[in-house]
Amino acid sequence: MSRVTEDQFLGALLGTAIGDALGLPVEGLSASEILDKYGAFDGYLEIDDAGDGQPISGIISDKTEVALCIVESLTTNDGFLDPENINARLGFLLRGTSRRWLSDEAVRGIELAADRGGLIPADLVSAPEAAVALRGVPVGMLHAIGGWDEESLRKDAATVTRLTHGGEESIDLTARVASATAIAARSAQGEEPSSIRFPDNDDPLAKRVERAIESVGAAETFEGAVLPVVREGGESSALGAIAGGIAGARFGASGIPQYLIDELDARIYLSMAAPWFFRTVLRRAGTVIDLRLDTNEFPEIR
Repeated sequence: MSRVTEDQFLGALLGTAIGDALGLPVEGLSASEILDKYGAFDGYLEIDDAGDGQPISGIISDKTEVALCIVESLTTNDGFLDPENINARLGFLLRGTSRRWLSDEAVRGIELAADRGGLIPADLVSAPEAAVALRGVPVGMLHAIGGWDEESLRKDAATVTRLTHGGEESIDLTARVASATAIAARSAQGEEPSSIRFPDNDDPLAKRVERAIESVGAAETFEGAVLPVVREGGESSALGAIAGGIAGARFGASGIPQYLIDELDARIYLSMAAPWFFRTVLRRAGTVIDLRLDTNEFPEIR
C-alpha cells in the first residue's frame, strides 16, 4: 500500500497555486527585467489590473483554474477522467474573469472540443505551452498511489492535453510533468518507481520545463525549488506552478512556508478540494473500501 499522504495532495494543489500566483505579476519579463524591477523577491507581488473585487496580490490565473477543473471532475467521477465533464467546467472559465489569462489556442481548443466529447480532433497539432504541461500535476497525483503504470499515466496525460491542444510534443511535456509529480510524491515516502524515458528535445520550452523539474529535485526547501524558476521569467506563472506542484508533492503542505499559504487568495478552496481528491485517488487505487450500499443492487432501500 502506498504511503503517500493527504498532506502531499494538499501540498501539490497549494504549490501549484502558489507558483502560479508568484509568477503572474512577472509574466513575460526576462530574468534581468525582473531583477531590475523587483530584486530577488520572495513573496507575492502586486499585479496590475487585478480586476474589480479581486485582491491585488496572491491571485491565481487560468493555470490553476484548469488544473482544478480536472481535480473537480476526477472527484465526481471516481478518479477517472471525463473529458466532456471537464470541458463543461472549462466552458465556465470562458465566461468568467479567467478568460483573459487563457491563450488564444486554449480558447479555440475548448470551443472546438465542446461538440466532440470534450477532446479536440486527434490529428490536430498545437504549439506546446507550459500552461498545458501543468495539467500533468493532477495527473501525476492521480498516479501517486497504487501500482506504477507508465502506459496508463501517459494515456491520462494525453487526455488532459487534448482538452485543448494536440500533438506528441505537447503530450510529451504533460507526461513529463505528470511523471515528475508522481515520482516526487512516491520518492518522498521511500518508493522508487522507474522514471519515464523521454526523447532528447532542444525546444526552449521543453528545456525550461526540464529545468523546473530539476530545480525541485535539487532544492532542500519548497521556496528553494519554486522561486528560482519564477525569477527566470518568461512563462513564469505556468512554470512556477509546475515547480510548485511538484515541490508540493515532494515536501507536502507542511513544508510550504506559512506566509505563502496565508497570503494566497485561493487557499480555503484548495484546502477543501485536497481531501476529496486524496480519498478519490485512494478509492481508484483500491486502497479504500467504499461501504456505501448500491441501491441498484438493493432496490428495496431506495
